[in-house]
Parts: sequence; structure tokens; C-alpha cells
Amino acid sequence: MNNKVYQAGIVVSSAVGATLGWAAASYLEKKRNLEENPPLLTRLRDLEQRLYHDGFQKATELQEIRQEVENRIAEEK
Repeated sequence: MNNKVYQAGIVVSSAVGATLGWAAASYLEKKRNLEENPPLLTRLRDLEQRLYHDGFQKATELQEIRQEVENRIAEEK
């Protein structure tokens, strides 16, 4: 009886260990895939942020050019 209980314990422990190992590997694989391939909405948000940032920089540059032109016109008067 004691030998059967011991063997059953080994079988159950092996099954639980294999299940936990499979679950951990599956979780890590999904996490790695998400990091490599972000969802479409995340990519769209990033693109929108880059466009906004680039547009803001261009607007700032244009404002500086306008200011320089206005300053030169004011100096010539």
C-alpha cells in the first residue's frame, strides 16, 4: 500500500510539474509575441504621437521664421 501511494505521488507530482512548465512556457511565449508585435491600436497611437510631435516642431520652426522676418522688416523701417 505504501509503495502504491509513493508511486501515485510521483505520478501526480510529475503531471503537476509538466503542467506548470507548459503554462510558464506558454505565458512567456505570449508575452514575447506581444512585445515583438504590438497591437494595431498601440501602433496607431505611436504613429499619431510621432505625427503630432513632428507637426509641433514644424509649427515652432515656422513661427521662428515668421518672427525673424517680422524683426527684419521692423529693422528696415
